[in-house]
Amino acid sequence: MQYNILRINTIDRVLFPEKQFADQDFVIKRDDYPFRITPVRKDHLDARLQHQISLYENWTQDEYLLVYDKECIIEPKYGWAMSADKQLIYPSLGFSRVSYLPKPSTQIRKMQLDKLPAHEVLVSLRDTGEENYYHFYNDVLAKLFFLEEKLQLPYETPLLIAEALYKKSFFQYFLQHPYLKNRTWVIQKENEYIRSKKTYFCKPLTHTASYYERIRQMVQPQDLAPAGSGQRRIFITRSPKRLRFIENSAEIEAICQAEGFEVVDFDTMTLAQQAHMLSESRYVLGIHGAGLVNMMFRGSQPMGLLEIFPPGEYYPFHYMLMAAQHGYQYDSLIGEPSQNKYSGGFYVKPEEFRQRMHALLTQV
Repeated sequence: MQYNILRINTIDRVLFPEKQFADQDFVIKRDDYPFRITPVRKDHLDARLQHQISLYENWTQDEYLLVYDKECIIEPKYGWAMSADKQLIYPSLGFSRVSYLPKPSTQIRKMQLDKLPAHEVLVSLRDTGEENYYHFYNDVLAKLFFLEEKLQLPYETPLLIAEALYKKSFFQYFLQHPYLKNRTWVIQKENEYIRSKKTYFCKPLTHTASYYERIRQMVQPQDLAPAGSGQRRIFITRSPKRLRFIENSAEIEAICQAEGFEVVDFDTMTLAQQAHMLSESRYVLGIHGAGLVNMMFRGSQPMGLLEIFPPGEYYPFHYMLMAAQHGYQYDSLIGEPSQNKYSGGFYVKPEEFRQRMHALLTQV
């Protein structure tokens, strides 16, 4: 990341000058305060999280819709768009200014637009993190909902997505729904540059509760438990083969099992299985990760959620905000550094975990 930050501030300024847009170039351009739209209760949380949430209460997030009616080229790896005069179009990606996102290959500067077949119009659904199903819900599908709300986008308008996303099992699951099934999909291959004469780029506010409900309604009925049913208790673990795992997991899982919690690894389950399990779950304990986004499938039924963070300086807000939107009980626990700093794991104090779990179970 440090290397990328250095590049962004030096050579990238020369190789990838930014295409400038005035506010009036956008159909929609505004900022809002996610943590004011959905207040998050924080008095019971770790002081580090309380401090972070206090900062978030003054944090703004942008929302925009740009109809770029000139030719551009979209590169395959990240989804960056570049204008015909070789300037980078920052609104082509919702989080284009984050320090961890590299600029495209310099190959894009060598591409000649007239050598590529042209699409008359495209909606770019490309976005940072698009292959992760949390970001698929929050940043990709949300674009489509947003465009239809704001522009009454015709159903047949071609939609651009990466081939890597198209192949994901969760995408294929939702592709069977009538809302997506018969649309015109433009699947961008790994090394394919796309030329478009008119392109829709947008970024809705993330964490939009009404969009989560729309996604829930797209799940096949048999994959959700009947409303009013389900008192399961589950603990979502992560394998040591992945980053962000609990190194003393056997000890933590034993505590869970003593209280009737099932220990599950979502990496071994289909989306349908995950959705059904979360729709039946009254209490969910889990390590921070995309698996927690499945809480949306519980709908309006009560849920208690304990999110376990690895130690660090930043604790992502996604699921505490999402839990607040759904009216769920929410608590969190921050782990301790691993003795092996290169393992990717972290340590959870058993007694602190037990206390947090019992507090969740006894809270009305």
